[in-house]
Amino acid sequence: MFDNIAQFLSIKYGKINLKELKGGYTNRVFLLENTSPTVIAKISNISNGDSINEIKCLDLLKRFQCTPKVHGIFQFEKSRIIIMDYINGLNGQLLLEQNNIERAKKVYELLGKCLATEIHTIKYQNSCDKLPLIKKNNGGFDKLVFIPSSFIEEVEKILSTEEEENYVLIHGDFGPHNSLILNESVYVIDWEWSGWGNPLQDISWVVWFLKLHYPNKAHTLCNTFINSYKINSDISISPEQIKSYAISRVMNIMCRIINADQEVKNEWIKRLKWTLETDFTI
Repeated sequence: MFDNIAQFLSIKYGKINLKELKGGYTNRVFLLENTSPTVIAKISNISNGDSINEIKCLDLLKRFQCTPKVHGIFQFEKSRIIIMDYINGLNGQLLLEQNNIERAKKVYELLGKCLATEIHTIKYQNSCDKLPLIKKNNGGFDKLVFIPSSFIEEVEKILSTEEEENYVLIHGDFGPHNSLILNESVYVIDWEWSGWGNPLQDISWVVWFLKLHYPNKAHTLCNTFINSYKINSDISISPEQIKSYAISRVMNIMCRIINADQEVKNEWIKRLKWTLETDFTI
């Protein structure tokens, strides 16, 4: 299959070298060397509906500078191929691993501004090109038989609170791990989990990610991110809302891993327990 795709891309772009890049769970990404401009090919199975989400989102965001530009979309055999700009930047999460809190704060400042001034300015459009509507409680929890019933009961109680339906474009897995930093600019990548939802879906996930993975840096970086977002938005953000939407995001993932290995399920059950027990005061 790979040789056929390489031949297909060579016909489209001439003499090129394909170099596989790291990352990607349900897709493969290749750098097309010797192209101008330099581009990548993101390849997924044609049955993967999440890649359609990405295409639609990148089209909605094309007037902004926060995403790579799309140069072509092809279907070849059983594969969907998206050709887009190669951003030769540093993954934002790698910057968190460095002992440079000021640099990390800059990343979260950029993320907050990008989210408020670009991504979340795209309001819900009930158009023919539909993206998923991601509500705080999308239901379907009865299918999650691998989760302890006591956790499900607590989740349903927390998610039963009324949701303000000011839906905007959301990334669905927003954070430094899905960003590239280049020349003091941020580029947000991997839009497969995107859809229409409350902006707190993205905001809460940034806070959740920091508190879980970087607890010693969480207070400083959460405040930097929230303050940067609120400079450009009048949205209300409370610890209770952050917790509620963080649980919503975890449950969204639970629905995605229903057929995963038990080891994966056990890890996310631990993360759900941690989320239910955590105080999200910043």
